[in-house]
Amino acid sequence: MKHTIRNFTWALALMCFTGCTEKENPSDVATSEQIAVSETAFSMLCNGLEAKMIAPCNYLGEDQYSTWYATQDFGYPCYMLIKESLLDGFPASSTNYNYESVYEQASNLSSYTLYPYYYYYSLIYNANNILRYGKNASDKDIVAGCGMARAYRALAYMDLTMMFEFYRTGNSELDAKAEGIWGLTVPLATENTTRDDAKNNPRIPFYQMYRFILNDLTQAETLLTGYERTQKNKANIDVVHGLMARFWLNLATRFRKAPEDLATQLAHEGDNDGGIALGITSANDCYDKAYACAQQVIGAGYTPTTEDQWLDSKTGFNTENQGWIWDMKYTSPQEQVYAHWCTIMGQVASEPVWGMCNYGNTYRCISSRLFNKIQEGDWRVNAWVHPGDAGFMYVNSNYHTLLQDETATSLSQQTNFSRLPAYANLKFHPGSGNLDDYNVGLACDVPLMRVEEMHFIQIECELFLNGLQAGKSALENFMNSYRMNGGTYQVQSTTESDFVYEMIAQKYVEFWGEGIMYNDYKRLRLAVTRTYDNSNYLEAYQLDSKDGYCAQWLNFYIPYEERNFNAGLEGQMNPDPTIKN
Repeated sequence: MKHTIRNFTWALALMCFTGCTEKENPSDVATSEQIAVSETAFSMLCNGLEAKMIAPCNYLGEDQYSTWYATQDFGYPCYMLIKESLLDGFPASSTNYNYESVYEQASNLSSYTLYPYYYYYSLIYNANNILRYGKNASDKDIVAGCGMARAYRALAYMDLTMMFEFYRTGNSELDAKAEGIWGLTVPLATENTTRDDAKNNPRIPFYQMYRFILNDLTQAETLLTGYERTQKNKANIDVVHGLMARFWLNLATRFRKAPEDLATQLAHEGDNDGGIALGITSANDCYDKAYACAQQVIGAGYTPTTEDQWLDSKTGFNTENQGWIWDMKYTSPQEQVYAHWCTIMGQVASEPVWGMCNYGNTYRCISSRLFNKIQEGDWRVNAWVHPGDAGFMYVNSNYHTLLQDETATSLSQQTNFSRLPAYANLKFHPGSGNLDDYNVGLACDVPLMRVEEMHFIQIECELFLNGLQAGKSALENFMNSYRMNGGTYQVQSTTESDFVYEMIAQKYVEFWGEGIMYNDYKRLRLAVTRTYDNSNYLEAYQLDSKDGYCAQWLNFYIPYEERNFNAGLEGQMNPDPTIKN
């Protein structure tokens, strides 16, 4: 049975809920009473972190799994898809069963950001429970568990900070409403947060949040040194270094673009508020640290996914490999999944007959604009249906799929390749390549972090540390070493600004559907562009934003429910970023 909350009042660590109906699920969360009774509770708590990453119905409870709202609430993969839908490379082929439509067309965003906000704080709650239990422990398993908890908590706060801090949009009317909240992130809940604290807990400024996150990551690095994990859904020191690389790249971008924020950060280096000093004096220091942390991960022995692995019709992007650093695992769909439409494979995989793509005829596609940025010789192009092949009766040999030529049998079984629209993805394959049994097809791994991201972090660092030519050489080296047949990739850009977009386009092709690119668009203030000749975005979703600013719908809205409970948020709410009601 799941931990459910119905008539609730908000508290940041969830432990502070009052007037709630609660049920306990050992695979999801453990209470203080359970900890006191059982010596196995700590292991249960640690397993609860991994379970929480893929847990469905966190907000509504299991009795609501059949409702539309459950599609907004199936753990971390859900918010990977939501972040993808906010950008400009992930269009839906129709409006039927498009569960991300609210986000994709920026409608009613003051209501629907409730689900990710609740989810992330429930993940933080699990991490806080572990840290309360493991405080001052010396047992090596407990020490490692506390290190994992700090890594997961850092992930959660890094995501929350990026999502909920309001960035300037170029919409003067909307930006004017944000006066007074610039630089504010989210309320901070730790293992020491009390019920009374949570009732008056304001958003903390970026300079405090950064030092808090770095403290978690630094301690996680120490606690996980020497720890050898048994599965990649457990955080280890490589995961910590990967999170550090992301962290420092974000700070580097911010301080390069806004030197006044760097000055503010440095003025608070010595604050006594639970964080640690960053130990930097410039944006370049942050780029140096990002590069070094990425190199630590690369040096740990991870190598990029190969062409055969990427395009394998049975294991492509459903089975971890030597390029994956961190992932999530669906090992028992009967226990971990309430409905196949509330899963990443159920919503994105084009091939299975049980998936929503086939059922609702709504496929997740690559945008035509992004597809056209794939250069000739790049074998990744075969992960999407070329528009000239859409509806074709026969499966061209360049596609790796278990779908078949169009025959009476394949049509009746719905296994015909010809049903796929232009640009539909063949990147995510169902588990074991199973097209007709979702209990098999949903048993899969989902990537959280791959080594390719570390390479792209280094490419960006090369650009801003050593100039345009260094960045171009780094991108060409990666592409020609790992993604091109014949080593023919050549950078087309002649200016730094154009190169940033070219680099990001190749990174987007690489991480399409994995929820990685949202951070890049927001921190770099890249334009979201969906309106152009031959756009395959439906008219209702053709939204564009201004270059040099954050698209307003990338700024998440703190839920009303949190404000109603937490008096500290008075006067600190983001303006509503909704475009269409």
